[in-house]
Amino acid sequence: MYRKIAGYAVVIVIVLLIAVGIMLAAKTGWTFASELEIIGDDLGIMVIPANTPLFTEQNMAPGDTSSATVTVINEGRHDFSFTLSAEKENGDDSIYNVLWIDVTGRNLTESYSGPLKDLANIDITRLAGGEDEELTLTVKFDQSSGNLLQGALASVKFIFAAEQHRRYTIVAEPRPPEGGTVTGSGVYAHGDPVTLAAGANDGYAFVYYLEGSELHSILESDYTFTALGDRSLFAEFWEAMESTRFARVDLDEKGRGFVDFGGVKLEFFGGPPNISGVVSFTPCDKGKGSAPGGMVPTGLYFCFRRSDNLAGARVRLELNYDEALPLPEGVKESSLKLYRWNEALHRWDQFHIIDQGINAQENIIWADVDNFSAYGIFYRKPGALPRTSAYLYWLILLALVVLAMGYYLLRRRAKTQL
Repeated sequence: MYRKIAGYAVVIVIVLLIAVGIMLAAKTGWTFASELEIIGDDLGIMVIPANTPLFTEQNMAPGDTSSATVTVINEGRHDFSFTLSAEKENGDDSIYNVLWIDVTGRNLTESYSGPLKDLANIDITRLAGGEDEELTLTVKFDQSSGNLLQGALASVKFIFAAEQHRRYTIVAEPRPPEGGTVTGSGVYAHGDPVTLAAGANDGYAFVYYLEGSELHSILESDYTFTALGDRSLFAEFWEAMESTRFARVDLDEKGRGFVDFGGVKLEFFGGPPNISGVVSFTPCDKGKGSAPGGMVPTGLYFCFRRSDNLAGARVRLELNYDEALPLPEGVKESSLKLYRWNEALHRWDQFHIIDQGINAQENIIWADVDNFSAYGIFYRKPGALPRTSAYLYWLILLALVVLAMGYYLLRRRAKTQL
């Protein structure tokens, strides 16, 4: 009796061991599967094989590899670039995170080699209409992962995305046309480098590239950028003499900036914040043949110009008349005045000069102005009455006296005729 029972027990144990063995055998390896997703098929991208998984591997062990080959074709009329990405659809992260993939092209060019989880928007290549590219994808299971993940599943989606290879028109023109030349205009592919180069003609100097209201490459004739869209720029040239000097002006967050030409200082305030512009300074002879009434020229004339984005900023001019040119003999510093040349009226006036004064200790005549043009320093003729408010009062009084005397003489003459 006991022997029968023992025999049955042995048979049962053997059956159970066989069943467990079968169950374990069924779960010894990893299962790896994948699907395809195509983005941009309206551009003509086609992937072969289509509508079929790239990988359907089962019972893979650590250290195993699996490869698949796909062909990407551009069936459209326009060039496009395409990228490759991978996303986990379902399964165990612990498996997905230990997978490694190599992506190589037809000529064994390596596009990517690294963790599968990091395969995201990898640029593969550019295809013209009718061209194709063959890719080999090799998936590896990390040898160090061991057998702890037996029976697990990882399902991955490979995404091929096409983006039309855009081309952009870059236009650069000189302004004014007689100011110089500029090269670099043309049609460029997306991401291509573009270099504009400007050359000034005689009597001009390159200042900056202007795009809308934005200045680029200030006082640098070469401008390099990446083609990311259509662009239209002007290469700006200003009239210049050998004595013309240029300076970049950087206004801070309060709209303040400073330039020192040596003997001629410009302090900007109240301008647009955080912008950069250009100022030029030239000792000139604008309006040299004329002078304001009652004034004599010192021979000091200054021509200024500033970029349009600096318009609206007030400027304090400080002109060192001692460094620029010695004053004529006998000139009283207290009689020095700054005048602005009015191009429209062809005369010297003090419009747009808000305030001015003399710093005799530093030989400086200063003025607050809100308009750039030509300025000249003049002094009062010796013996001339100062044109102050008191001077005007004297003129009015003198006119009243003349009127009174005329009236008196007319009355007296009328009486004598009677």
